[in-house]
This record gives sequence, C-alpha cells and structure tokens, in this order.
Amino acid sequence: MGQARGVITRAIPLTALFALATCIASNIQTYIGNLPAFNQTLGPESPLVIGGYGLYLNLVAIITNAVLIAIAYLVLAKDKPRTGLVRYSLGIIAVYAILSAALFLVIIAKPAYTCTPLPTNLDSMTIFMASIVIGSVTPLVYAREKRWRVDSDWKPLLFTLYASIVAGSLIIDAATALTLWSIHWLIPRACVSSPTIGYYGPIDGLVTAPPLGLLAGYIVISAIMNSNKDKAQDLRTQGPNPTDPLASLASSLITTWWLHVFNHRDG
Repeated sequence: MGQARGVITRAIPLTALFALATCIASNIQTYIGNLPAFNQTLGPESPLVIGGYGLYLNLVAIITNAVLIAIAYLVLAKDKPRTGLVRYSLGIIAVYAILSAALFLVIIAKPAYTCTPLPTNLDSMTIFMASIVIGSVTPLVYAREKRWRVDSDWKPLLFTLYASIVAGSLIIDAATALTLWSIHWLIPRACVSSPTIGYYGPIDGLVTAPPLGLLAGYIVISAIMNSNKDKAQDLRTQGPNPTDPLASLASSLITTWWLHVFNHRDG
C-alpha cells in the first residue's frame, strides 16, 4: 500500500502537466480541424474517406494507427518476450466492448439526437477518457501483481497496452457509427445520419486517444521505476532497519542464549 501511495504521489505532478498538454493539444486540433485546407486533405472532404450508402470510413485514421502500432512494436516489443500479457489485452478490449454496448443503449434511448453532435461527442469523450484511465490503471495492476518489482519487462507491457487501446477505440468508433447508420431501421422516427468511422468530435479519438493512453501508462511506469530506485538507494545507504521487530526479536534470543551458556559454564 505504501508503494502504491509513493507511485501516486510521484505521478500527480506529471499527470497535471499531462492534462495541461492534452487541453492545449485538443484546442489546437479543434482549430486545425476547422481549416478548409485540412478538410480537403485529411478531413471529411478528403478522398481518403471512402464508403457509401450513408456509412464512411476515414482511411487516414486507420493508416495512421497502423503506422504508429508498427513504430511502437519496433521501439517497445521487438525481440522481447510478451508472455502473460494476452490477458491484459483481452481485459482492455472487454472494457471497450462494454462501453460500446453502453453507448448503443444511450443513443437508442434518445433517437431525436442522432443528427446532432451529441452522439459523436459522446463517442469521442468515451474513447478519450477510457484511454486515459486504462492507460493509467493497467500499469498499476501489472506492477501490483509483480509485487512492484518492475524491471526491463515494462516495454512489452506498454506495447500491449497501446495496441489494445487502438483496437478498443476502433470498436467504440465502429459501434457508434453502425448504430447511427442503422438506427432509423430500428426506430423509424430517428433521424437518418451518415456517420464516418474515424472522424468524430473536436478530438479525433481514434487517432489522438491511444497515444495519450500510452503516455499515461509511461508516466505511471516511470513513477514506479523511480520509486523502486529510491527504495533500493535507501536500503543501500541506511542498511538494515534497526527498528525491525523480527531483527530485534532475533537479537534478543541470541543474547539470552549466550548469557545462559556463560552462566552455565561459570556455575
């Protein structure tokens, strides 16, 4: 418990800087997203947005994530063991699947809002917040299971975390788009919309959120590693703890035994 408190204490100032950087980045992206040149090259007016019959796919988001995953693999996971990490990936994807189902229920509960920005903004906020929370919590769960002894095996964990967040974000994005696309068949009074997978809200969650989740995970891992280094340094400089109750008990037993031996010999 004390180790966890130390990690959280170290992560608080880094998290504050991270939140500030995220806020600035979101405002910048909102400004860039409103530029006509951006919309013609990478936005919804781009030729890389394909599809038909009211459902579209932004290939820019898919290609960008594929390139980022390849880079993350080369930097974090190439030629490194990844045993025992599959269950983390499955757990993360399961969380995103549950969030997708929750978003589906929210959207069909208010069909009048299907042609407003509300569903797409909910999509972006869900992906964004889920990525940050999962990126922060997963390293803590991993470190606790390893009794806070995290060494060089943290890099494959971060790759697994990042790839899982990308897959989960795509699940939410695709589920929301399919819900908006098909809701007028389920509820005739609902508005007919033409959603795009990979282009939602002021923050494009499918592209922006996974790297932010990876950064959050790296912040937590760094805090854990630094806490372990400080603890090891304290043990080297201070030596054994003199107030340790087990050490005191052992010392008392040894002293009593030697006194008994000497008294017996004198007698």
